[in-house]
Amino acid sequence: MADAAVSECLAEGDRLLASTDWAAAADAFDFVLAIQDHPAAHDGLATARWWLRDVDQAIAERTAAYAGFRRLGQDARAFRSALWLAREYAEALGNDPVSRGWLARAEGLASGLPDGVDGGWLAVTRGLLRADPVTARDDARTALTVARSGGDPDLEATALALLGLGTIAAGDVPEGMTLVDEAMVVVTAGELRDKVVFGDICCMVTRASEEACDTSRLGQWNKILLRFMESTGHPALLEFCGTCCAEIFLASGDIAGAEGWLSKTLRELEQGGHRARCVHPAAKLAELRLLQGRVEEASRLLSGFEDRPDALRASAAVRLAAGDTAVAAALLHRRIHQVGEGLLIVPLLALLAEVELEQGVPGQALATAGRLDDVAAATRWPRAIASSHLTGGRVAAAVGNAASAQARLDAAITIFGELNMPLEAAKARLALAEALRDSDREVAVHEAGVALAAFDEAGASGLADKAAALLRALGGPARTGPKALGLLSRREREVLALLAEAMTNAEIADRLFISAKTAEHHVSSILAKLQLRSRGEAAALALRSSLMG
Repeated sequence: MADAAVSECLAEGDRLLASTDWAAAADAFDFVLAIQDHPAAHDGLATARWWLRDVDQAIAERTAAYAGFRRLGQDARAFRSALWLAREYAEALGNDPVSRGWLARAEGLASGLPDGVDGGWLAVTRGLLRADPVTARDDARTALTVARSGGDPDLEATALALLGLGTIAAGDVPEGMTLVDEAMVVVTAGELRDKVVFGDICCMVTRASEEACDTSRLGQWNKILLRFMESTGHPALLEFCGTCCAEIFLASGDIAGAEGWLSKTLRELEQGGHRARCVHPAAKLAELRLLQGRVEEASRLLSGFEDRPDALRASAAVRLAAGDTAVAAALLHRRIHQVGEGLLIVPLLALLAEVELEQGVPGQALATAGRLDDVAAATRWPRAIASSHLTGGRVAAAVGNAASAQARLDAAITIFGELNMPLEAAKARLALAEALRDSDREVAVHEAGVALAAFDEAGASGLADKAAALLRALGGPARTGPKALGLLSRREREVLALLAEAMTNAEIADRLFISAKTAEHHVSSILAKLQLRSRGEAAALALRSSLMG
């Protein structure tokens, strides 16, 4: 009778896992374990707890599953458990010695298994754990051959994505992105059996797109991904990595959605004491805060992460926004030295040129722009070419070469438009408006106005403020009225509502449990964003717009 109940509950747990009802699946496997110490129940519970983001418990359950499978002589299942533990110790806990130990254990078990897809999974796991994707290409090729001969679409998609990453890192971007695109086709065509692989592929596509300076590709895949998840009833398939999920939202222009995922992921990492699986969400959220003009918040987010390699560019951008250009330049030079040549250097060189222009050393900025031009010419990758034109145009304007500046910025606007990157195109338009402010005021007003509308649409209020300030200086139309309320953050809306009650900064601080200085900062930000002259005007606007109701 007990055996029948165990079998039935194991089957029910597997069914619930297939339907992504993680909590109910965990209950089913817990029920089994209350009756019998069954390795399959530990294995299923590990999967459920992992999707519920209880990594520590998932590792404990998978370890128990491994031990149980070994006792029963089920070495193939023990092998898969060892591979999973090797990755999880590395990716979630950052414990490389234990990860290497589990990988060695998997290799030992593999030597006694028959030829088949297990060898491919060993190869692809070994490749995923390598620090340099270029060195993982041989592993990926081995896994791809095994996957295709064994008919394993999960392994095939993983191998394709890993091979694509390595090919991009080696410098062949078109071929690498083709491999990554093929992996995504396997995913969205519904060929996969393991939902974890879905998340793995999305994560690698995100990384490939970023390393290829082609984040617009995420926007192109985004509709396909979301439609697939909706049609299969699996809306939570990206939840394993909130940073990648946020990146997909950002690529589609949904800054609010990205902000929610990054904030949630950051909280979970802090509560669990785990490390980020890819780029740290604090770095991404800091970059988003800079777009919103919230420099102090961006700086606080990076506290303790400033020296992480994946946070150096964000740290440099924060330093630049704060006027600390010497530190910004030092951070960028450090990161450039780490990544060497290739497409990864493109956004770093672009930001370095901005820093050098701010430092008043246009000669150095010119040399940096030339270096960026060389990378663009060598790779012939559209995103790199557009970035080189934007940077080259800014530098040309700074050294007084107006004709070159206009030609290059026009080219940047065109390419960014073709790549469906409206925010980057708007940055180029703003740079063009600044370059033409003295020589062609009418065109400058037009370009600044188009840029302002794009920044407002994206929620990039920091850049929108710059565009609005330039428009005011040019005598163009100001950004005022109820429509501008959308530029305010949630906290700023709360402060504005209290201004309508004629509260002082001290009273606002008491009501919202913030410092008086922070309240003052919010009030100043509100007046700047809404183009208002006084607290009274802000209160009147709040009342007219029914913000209180």
